[in-house]
Amino acid sequence: MNLNESTEATLTTLTTRINAFVRDGTLDSRCAATLIKRLKREADLISECGKSSKPERRKLNIAFVEIEAALRNHDAGLLVIANAALRAADDSVDVSACD
Repeated sequence: MNLNESTEATLTTLTTRINAFVRDGTLDSRCAATLIKRLKREADLISECGKSSKPERRKLNIAFVEIEAALRNHDAGLLVIANAALRAADDSVDVSACD
């Protein structure tokens, strides 16, 4: 076995760690999304080479679903914060000055 060869177990571990970083707020969601996209391509290569096992692939797919949910939740949270900031800015504008 080549020591530089990725395995599904390794990709699962990386995906799980990235998920933890996103949830902790220590990794930007855009960076995480880029990393996950790369890990998915690597997973496809493993599968194409016939080095995939059903149990490991299942674990990896679950990890991908979990990180995608975490990324959606994180981005939704950012949207809520941005909307609140816009509302606060709108509320601070003196509408009577425009009349």
